[in-house]
Amino acid sequence: MKILIISPRLCHGGAERVAVTLAKGFIQRGHQIVFLTDLFEEQTYQLDEGIILQNLVDTPHPKWKKWISAIKNVRRLIRKNRPDAIIGIMPLCSIVARFSTIGIGIPVIATEHNSYERPHGVKFSFFEKLYKFYLTRLFPVVTVLTEVDKQLLNNKDNVVVMPNPLVLEPIKTIMQRENVILAAGRVDNWHVKGFDVLIRAWGRIVKSEKLIVNRDRWKLQIAGVWRNPETRKYLDGIAEECGVLDKIEYLGFVEDMQDLYAESSIFVLSSRYEGFGLVLIEAMSQGCACIACDYKGRQKEILCPDGDVPSEKCQVKSEKFIGSNIEICENGILCEPDSVDALAEAMKTMIIENEYRESVRQNAINRSEYYSIEHTMDRWESLLNNIIK
Repeated sequence: MKILIISPRLCHGGAERVAVTLAKGFIQRGHQIVFLTDLFEEQTYQLDEGIILQNLVDTPHPKWKKWISAIKNVRRLIRKNRPDAIIGIMPLCSIVARFSTIGIGIPVIATEHNSYERPHGVKFSFFEKLYKFYLTRLFPVVTVLTEVDKQLLNNKDNVVVMPNPLVLEPIKTIMQRENVILAAGRVDNWHVKGFDVLIRAWGRIVKSEKLIVNRDRWKLQIAGVWRNPETRKYLDGIAEECGVLDKIEYLGFVEDMQDLYAESSIFVLSSRYEGFGLVLIEAMSQGCACIACDYKGRQKEILCPDGDVPSEKCQVKSEKFIGSNIEICENGILCEPDSVDALAEAMKTMIIENEYRESVRQNAINRSEYYSIEHTMDRWESLLNNIIK
């Protein structure tokens, strides 16, 4: 097949990384891939040889001129190459693709990379709401990340659940780890990622289990880029208030997360809301014992798809923090989002319960196989064959 992938940029973000992964998977299976993106932006992701890379836009600004030029460029490319299908990464690129195919008849698949609901006080913009619940009806297929999100859409006929692909190869052997609790995400986006909650929960752990933390030299690491120095100042203020300023390391942008996962014992997804959790399945695949704040069942689809509980020999015995709410599964621990008590209890359990932690690490590797690139490409090829027919 000839497939055109349109992505807003080639740097940092999870959706962009998914676009690069799909392009690689398609090219390895013998398909022809043209990748359109804004080449005026910074590029931190590299495309495989054989993928044709072209600039999506003629100018980086103003925005209106930028995106009009995108429609013109996509339309010209479609007429020249006649792709079998187009995959739009995130709303704006999907809309550009749809407008570009008017009167031409090339099917466009719109891909969604975040959830269809948010916590109280975090509203969708007018454009986001318009696109998610109305404009997506203009596409023959819209992919969403979870069954939870599919159920939120009134028109489900064109909606397909397509989880993000796992880029990393699941490990075969679990090696000795450092006593590191790892978190990852854009630090400037700390409120969504729940890093303030994570730091307060870590402070609670250090205070209640000071002997264990100091004896075994547990530390918290946060990997992720930040551009606003006020962000670090604010988070450092919380850490100082909680007495853990010297027990947190900020790693900045990490190009090779695989090595970082391989060195860490525990991974924490502390987000207040998250559409899927790409870093979660990556950490699982590398043998991290994972904790995830579960926003309305989305992370539960990953960690506890069947409500699996740990075997009797791994039942935990830790004392609970008052008012906490966690769910212990064989693949990891789920906890209530935006709750210091719940996250502290989950972290405490994973630190103290050694036998349970070790069983989770192996189970998580096995579970991550479901999201492997091979299984993901099988799902994508099946979808494309059906839509092209």
